Amino acid sequence: MKKEYLKHLNERSHGAHFVWLGRINVYNAKDLADGINIGEVLEDVEEALPPEFLSNIESIYIGKFKELDRRHLSAVYDNGAIYISSEDVVNEDDLVDDIIHEIAHSLEETRAIDIYGDGQLEREFIIKRLQLFAALKDEEVPFFPRDYFINTEYSEEFDQYLYKEVGYPLLASLTTGLFMSPYGATSLREYFANAFEKYFLGAHEEVKSVSPQAYKKIKNLTEEEEEEYGNF
Repeated sequence: MKKEYLKHLNERSHGAHFVWLGRINVYNAKDLADGINIGEVLEDVEEALPPEFLSNIESIYIGKFKELDRRHLSAVYDNGAIYISSEDVVNEDDLVDDIIHEIAHSLEETRAIDIYGDGQLEREFIIKRLQLFAALKDEEVPFFPRDYFINTEYSEEFDQYLYKEVGYPLLASLTTGLFMSPYGATSLREYFANAFEKYFLGAHEEVKSVSPQAYKKIKNLTEEEEEEYGNF
């Protein structure tokens, strides 16, 4: 049955529009690079996540988006839709990563209290940000005010500082063992989504070691879904 479903999904995905899971509209999958099979990607996402984690997703748009280019992003979630830059998807694994990451952001709309309500995840994030602040001072990189490091919201100014002033090679080195990836240091929301992505790609123990509060939140969310809807 699964092979037939996947075959049917692949056949439909060659067009400009098709419907995934009977309700999620997927647009312009044909714009992806040759060799990227959207059907197999969506199958992998289905297998990785509890079904209810997809409940906030209404549409997936693939194409060229100026805002994604401006912020150097490969994907973003906004108001029920995932937008994916067709130019930044290198392979199927990239696309699976992007979709799972943005699904994490979609859960913040309905599960924010469960994720952030007790303040434990925020506390963990700020402690790590301050460790990064100290490490950057030791490296004698251009100074950036400490207040930015304790601000949990996304700041484009801070993001540009990390991207341009610090630079990816140094940032990657300093965030190893501290964040799941350098991008996880940009805001509390990205810290959660980055851990969520890695968790559902199978890196449970790594998430537990690096981001224990994020691990706890993700595990609790998953167990709640399993209890309510049965094992997926």
